[in-house]
Amino acid sequence: MENENSAYSRSERFEKRRKNTKTMNYLIWIVIILIIILISFWVFGGDDDLDENEENEQTEEQTDEEVEESEQEENEAGEDNSNSEQEGSDENRDETTEENTNQEEAEEEVVYDSDEDNVSRVFERNWDPIGTEQDEPHTTEYSEGTQDRLEMEQAIIYATGLSEDNIVFWRLESHGIPNHVIGTVTNSQQDEIYRVYLDWIENEGWQPQKVEELYENDRHPEYNTEENEEE
Repeated sequence: MENENSAYSRSERFEKRRKNTKTMNYLIWIVIILIIILISFWVFGGDDDLDENEENEQTEEQTDEEVEESEQEENEAGEDNSNSEQEGSDENRDETTEENTNQEEAEEEVVYDSDEDNVSRVFERNWDPIGTEQDEPHTTEYSEGTQDRLEMEQAIIYATGLSEDNIVFWRLESHGIPNHVIGTVTNSQQDEIYRVYLDWIENEGWQPQKVEELYENDRHPEYNTEENEEE
């Protein structure tokens, strides 16, 4: 009986040991499989992360290069526009300067003394013709209210710089020269006295040629009693 119990106990312990060994083998294999999986994940997953990081770095580098190229193109375009604008500005400035120079030359006034007894100074300038509403052929008219007389007066005002409400026309005469007029005028106070020479320019009107500043109004009745006024 004891032999049977002893045999049974040995058989039970053996079976238990065999089960424990089998369980340990399973655990070992599971651990080995997990280790293999972890190693594989680390190897292949790390490569993927590395590739992704490299790809991101390349993308960032390309983006930076594109931004730099874009900025460079914009700067070059801005420089080109600036140069074009500068060139245009320089050209406009040169043209404006040339126009101003020509205008200044055209309007430059020459003043000189005169040897005539009653002439203080003489003014000469490249005046423009006053313009006209008259048709050709031109006929000189001195009568008050005629278009020719009005245009003569406007040309004299233009040459002397006196205003319409501060000018007195003392005489307009031609001395027998066709399309030529000499006008003697003063301001209202009669302390500015001028003799103005006009020539008729075909289709363009009366053009001032010369202005003389006088000491005295030699067309005033008190200065000269002779009546030579042409009207």
